[in-house]
Amino acid sequence: MNDLPDGPRLVTRRTQRTARYTVLGAPVESAQCIWFVLHGYGQLATRFIRKFAGAIPANTCVVAPEALSRFYVEMPRVDGRHLQRVGATWMTREAREDDIADTLAWLDLVYRDVMSQALPAARVGVLGFSQGVATATRWVVSGSVCPEAFVAWAGRPAHDVPDAQLATALANATVTFACGDADEFLNAEQQQDVVATLQRIQPHAAMAPFAGGHHLDGPLLSSLLALPEREGPRDSPEGPPAG
Repeated sequence: MNDLPDGPRLVTRRTQRTARYTVLGAPVESAQCIWFVLHGYGQLATRFIRKFAGAIPANTCVVAPEALSRFYVEMPRVDGRHLQRVGATWMTREAREDDIADTLAWLDLVYRDVMSQALPAARVGVLGFSQGVATATRWVVSGSVCPEAFVAWAGRPAHDVPDAQLATALANATVTFACGDADEFLNAEQQQDVVATLQRIQPHAAMAPFAGGHHLDGPLLSSLLALPEREGPRDSPEGPPAG
């Protein structure tokens, strides 16, 4: 009698790997404002951050972590030649919970690494582009980063993040939804749905449209990276937090 179990058995184990992030703008040590920016699907941090060149205020540092899963964006060639374009993704549906946990741990590590070098009074912003918006919302809810400004650029908040938790995380943040009027992935109705979602979370959330498609816009980016003067904390609809 064969007592061997039928079928394959999947085993999951934690491992260590090397990851990377890219920095542009003022040196971390002297920057008054630090933006953590999360790229979209199929992008790399080095390429994504180039879009910020020329749009970064003089006192600002931009930090672009790269997603942990890289892949060849192009389909294989029949002649067997090496593929050229490489991209990265924050997660897939396969083992998604592991991907999310690994990503949040990686973003926390980047945050600690950067902020350990930063001025004590350095201000923090978080920007997510496309797929990076969902990852950014998960990150701010995890409690490790508390941004003064949050920009959702051409993407939606993660569907598995409760509105109440995101509202708490962004209660005192300036929240903006930026999107092109010809975005290929979000039509006008879908864009209004995102705005409505963000305004449920943060009543002061604003929309920042521009003429164009699914990409960053230099002039708008420049204006959003320039954090406004600090204001007193806004009262949440439920009143000030206890304790």
